[in-house]
Amino acid sequence: MCFGVKSLFKGMQFQFKLFISFSVLTCVLLSVSTGLFYFYTGSIVEKNVVVTQQHTVQKIQEQLDLLLAQIDNMTISVNSSDMIMNVLENIPEIPDENYFDTYPKISEEIRNYLFSLTALKPLNGRISIVSKYHDFLDFSNQSDTQNITKSDVRKFAFVKEAMQTDRYKFFLPPHQDEWTSKGKSVFSVVRPLRSTNYEIQGLIEVSYNLEQIDRLFEVEGNSRVLQGAIFDQNQTLIYHNFNIDSSGDWLHDDNLDTANYGNYKVKNPESHRNYLVTFNKLAAVDWSMLLLEDNADFERPIIILRTMTWVSYFSIFAIFLIILYIYTRNITRPIRSLKQSVLSVNMDSLRLRLKTGQRNEITLLAQAFQDLLDEVKGTMDLMVESRSREMSAHMSAMQAQMNPHFLYNTLAVIGAYGIKKGNIEVMQMCADLSDMLRYTIDSDNGKTTLRSEVIHMQNYLKLMSLRFETDLQVEIDMDEALMEVPIPKLTLEPLVENIFRHAFMDVEPPWVLKMKGTVRNGRWAIEIKDNGRGFGAGAIRQIKHKMEEDRYLLQSGDYFDKSKGGIGMINTFMRLRLFYKGNETIEFYNSDQGGAIVVIGGPIGE
Repeated sequence: MCFGVKSLFKGMQFQFKLFISFSVLTCVLLSVSTGLFYFYTGSIVEKNVVVTQQHTVQKIQEQLDLLLAQIDNMTISVNSSDMIMNVLENIPEIPDENYFDTYPKISEEIRNYLFSLTALKPLNGRISIVSKYHDFLDFSNQSDTQNITKSDVRKFAFVKEAMQTDRYKFFLPPHQDEWTSKGKSVFSVVRPLRSTNYEIQGLIEVSYNLEQIDRLFEVEGNSRVLQGAIFDQNQTLIYHNFNIDSSGDWLHDDNLDTANYGNYKVKNPESHRNYLVTFNKLAAVDWSMLLLEDNADFERPIIILRTMTWVSYFSIFAIFLIILYIYTRNITRPIRSLKQSVLSVNMDSLRLRLKTGQRNEITLLAQAFQDLLDEVKGTMDLMVESRSREMSAHMSAMQAQMNPHFLYNTLAVIGAYGIKKGNIEVMQMCADLSDMLRYTIDSDNGKTTLRSEVIHMQNYLKLMSLRFETDLQVEIDMDEALMEVPIPKLTLEPLVENIFRHAFMDVEPPWVLKMKGTVRNGRWAIEIKDNGRGFGAGAIRQIKHKMEEDRYLLQSGDYFDKSKGGIGMINTFMRLRLFYKGNETIEFYNSDQGGAIVVIGGPIGE
């Protein structure tokens, strides 16, 4: 599968490769940036919800604490009343009669006092006073008190607890109001009324309708009601304003036992809905106020944000794809034009059909490619010419080798004739010339030693000495250490031959030729010096210029022109350069005393 996709991608046009590559890169970048933006903003929204919930539950907790404090202040005021405490201390034990019903005037005084306590703020519940003998008095702004007896009062659980407790007060969680038959739910503060000697003379219960807590969860200016719950110090659910099972265990969390405030997440096992729970401990009593937020509610803006984010992502991606396609099409148009030009190249002319007027990188590349084609065509033409010359040289070599023994035998006959006539020099000349011809014609891959080169050069100089006699003076000083150094064949003789053909021309004898070979610092060097006319300024520039040309081996006139001294001095230098790969020594200049000096050399051991 991967191989097929890879093969398909390789077979695509460059424009589509570029388009797909940039599209994938853009898709990855947009996906990563969009995902990061989504998760970041989602976490910000969730954090804001948690902070808002914490502020809200803290506000509700403070309002409930204030409400409980108001209730508690009423109980303290009653306990501080000398009138009420005197009444309670002097109530006799009457088994069945209610003291406050028997003495209505005393009851009226107590009610007037209680009314004064609630004058500034309407009473939203009930105040009940019970004596130590269970006589009772009820004060409320509603006439809903049921007919009860002292025997009924004795059965009230909070009455029993208040008459026996050591605490100054205790809070009753939401419960059914014992004083009415209408089944109202209330929450209360109960305070034992103690005399100066700390004896319980009775109790006071101040209860508020549960509606007062319900109102705390109502949002002002909105019909929405926040979902809330309250746990007591035993982690028992004592209040909730939404549908829930009887226990509400799924609402409980260990954080309620250890922390004063915080948040956690729960799941309703009945509705399978997830909730974010924020809680705060009350200051007045060891209760925990809980505020629930349905995850679906606070995730709604996150979902909206997610939808808008992905819609924006796909919109931006689609627009970018259109722009990218147009851009890649325009940027690859010169490449397609270059491709068509390359495909239409004629091997006869090797010319590109370039559109002028554009000066971009592709056009410059096309021009460079055209220059390369011109170079290739020139190289092809030179190769054809070189091949032709090679064939010509091969034919010449074949002709030269058709019967070399004929030349050797002829030179032997001439030498024998010289001996017969008593001319030893003729025999020696023939022998030297025969050695030179054999050295020149023998095939040994063009490589020899300096010793063989020196011997070949000495044979040539012997012949030239016989020709010019006393007009020629030759001095040769060769270090034996360089005699076995490898060197291209026919290196020294062309340089010496060039001296006779050019340096000594139009110069009066005697002619002096000196050759010295030395070894120094791991390199060998041979200096050839003459007293001829020297190099002309133009000749030195021409030689250097030809040596710098890249196609020196294919130039006409240098390799086969016999008028320039065999294979020529320039090609001798070039063969030396090729042999030593640029590590050779080649110097040529005019001597201050007249004549020219040529120095060649190279490393020993290469």
